[in-house]
Amino acid sequence: MGTNSEESILLHGDLKLRIIAARALGTSSEVDLRSGVTVSVAETIVTCTRTSSNTSDSQRDEHFHILLSHPVVDLEFKIKVGLKVRGGKEIEGTLKIPARRINTGKKIREWHPLEHVKGDRCQNLDLDIEMQFTPCDQNPLYDQGIAGNAEQTGVRNTHFPLRKRNKVTLYQDAHVPEGMLPVIELEHGRVFGHHKCWEDIYHAISEAQHMIYIMGWSVFCDVKLVREPSRPLPQGRDLTLGELLKSKSKEGVQVLVWIWDDKTSYEIFGFEGEGVMQTHNKKTRKFFTDSSVICDVVPRQASESLTLFKRAVSSI
Repeated sequence: MGTNSEESILLHGDLKLRIIAARALGTSSEVDLRSGVTVSVAETIVTCTRTSSNTSDSQRDEHFHILLSHPVVDLEFKIKVGLKVRGGKEIEGTLKIPARRINTGKKIREWHPLEHVKGDRCQNLDLDIEMQFTPCDQNPLYDQGIAGNAEQTGVRNTHFPLRKRNKVTLYQDAHVPEGMLPVIELEHGRVFGHHKCWEDIYHAISEAQHMIYIMGWSVFCDVKLVREPSRPLPQGRDLTLGELLKSKSKEGVQVLVWIWDDKTSYEIFGFEGEGVMQTHNKKTRKFFTDSSVICDVVPRQASESLTLFKRAVSSI
């Protein structure tokens, strides 16, 4: 954020951002952006460029679509720039674009001088960026919604296309004992059928033939998904989640597990600490080591001044 004397404004809309290149003026030094560029709003990192092993990588030309709903003074870019000089060095610089300028909606495309983290000019280094902000009230997509989309393309900028005839199942909880939930009457004399979430997940994983993709802030390999089976288990096997995933991977199904890296968990000299959030990330990753299951931890990218925790979404 900027200084307290500046007044923040609400940026509520879509920001199209293009990070193009860096240059050093008045010097023969070559510039590289191996460490990448991070973009922060109100001290929260909202996106970053890829890192590169190319030591002469001064060109980026990466495009981003950022959804904003932040009271902010300025948009901040942090960048570590390598100067290829004799005995070379890496310099950390910052760039701040005022929120009031962004909020005009005009396209911004120019070279911007970087400041050193101490506040002085950063070795005559410039960053070439292009951006344009569209407020929500000026975006017809938010006014008409998906239903008003003549092309019927669904939600924009997503990896998977819109598909029809999907099935959505509502659950009260992960596991609910039989007969615990009330009878819910629907129209035309129908009754809502309660389902058991974890038991359904167990059967879905067991029946998978091509790919299993699990993402969650806590994925514990020792957890038992089926507590009180209401139907026969596939092949009569009552396995833990970790055992089930290993079994499916051995059958030739591609299994990918993506878990949150809780920074408070640790492993030192063979001793493990579960961390404040008890996510079991260390144990789960170790469980899948030397197996055909692809398991990786994903760090939280945020300012060190923020809290250690955040809400996370899980999906299978």
